[in-house]
Amino acid sequence: MSFNFTLYSQQKGNNFSKKEIIEAITKTANNLLKDSKANSVSIAIVKDGKSYIRHFGILEKGKEGKANSNTLFEIASVTKVFTGTLMANAVLEGKINLDDDIRKYLNEPFSNLNFKGNPIRIKDLLTHRTGILTPFPDTKEIRQKYSPDSFLVHKNRLDKSYTKSDFFIALRKVKVDTLPGKTFKYGALGPELCAHILENVYKESYEDQLHQVIFDKLKMNSTRIKLNKNDIVANGYNESELLMTPLSSNLWGASKMLKSTINDLTKFIKFELDRNNKIVLESHRKIALNPDMGYFWEIQTDIDGNTIYAKDGGSIGTQNILKIFPESNFGFVILMNQSDKNSGTYLETAVNNLLNELKQK
Repeated sequence: MSFNFTLYSQQKGNNFSKKEIIEAITKTANNLLKDSKANSVSIAIVKDGKSYIRHFGILEKGKEGKANSNTLFEIASVTKVFTGTLMANAVLEGKINLDDDIRKYLNEPFSNLNFKGNPIRIKDLLTHRTGILTPFPDTKEIRQKYSPDSFLVHKNRLDKSYTKSDFFIALRKVKVDTLPGKTFKYGALGPELCAHILENVYKESYEDQLHQVIFDKLKMNSTRIKLNKNDIVANGYNESELLMTPLSSNLWGASKMLKSTINDLTKFIKFELDRNNKIVLESHRKIALNPDMGYFWEIQTDIDGNTIYAKDGGSIGTQNILKIFPESNFGFVILMNQSDKNSGTYLETAVNNLLNELKQK
């Protein structure tokens, strides 16, 4: 997903009371439940270092019980900004340079990874501008064979069988279609290749680096790629209220495989609002234009010229969005356990409603 939001102003001077914030959350969530027919909606706001979290609806169809702040959700493509944070740390440590040819960090020549002599650079990976228009894995066959409504289900089956070996076989054969740095093509290639490069540079697994650089320091103790034996991920549903399977991947997981709780995500929002943190500032640095992007962050501007950092994610049965407003020391995350062709529109409306509610307080 990628949303274009009507961006409402969040003035620095806005000091919302707890009551006002909870009222805005409640109204937004109830409307989202009603409009989308989702079973469950969770919203967290962080304002001036304080967290406000509420859960609505039922987590599992046909059973009583709400989500709670320790419920584990798939956060799908929001995983990408965590990968971007690791890359920002590597740049600050002098291990990686944004303008380097990516082949400097690979284990073989990959003579095909250039366009008329112009190489793919690290920053092209971070902003989905590699010039490679073929997805990894290639979904052309299933797009031709199956309807758009069932595409994600069949894509997930393809991901389940697609290995790192398959990834590198495809990488050796792929053609760079356009000049790197120019054409935006969203997909898994950039973040997954970033994870491989980070492993080559640090000689540690991608997931271990996530723990060392982010999770352990922020005490995000529930956030992980690989589930523990007793972990249970929240159910997700389609528009027919059928239970969907979790996302699959045999790659590094750097594009979509993180699972997290709303409690942990509030810790990440506080981290992202720390304007004294050099890693955060680097990851937010604008390194591509039209669309403006940082390290996998979408960079937006509200009507007053304030900068907003956004990332959304969708699995087969869940949707979520994370937005950071540094000038207002404010951020939020919305999670819903339904995903269909209209979920993005409903979530977009919910975001705008939430911001509008707060603006009116």
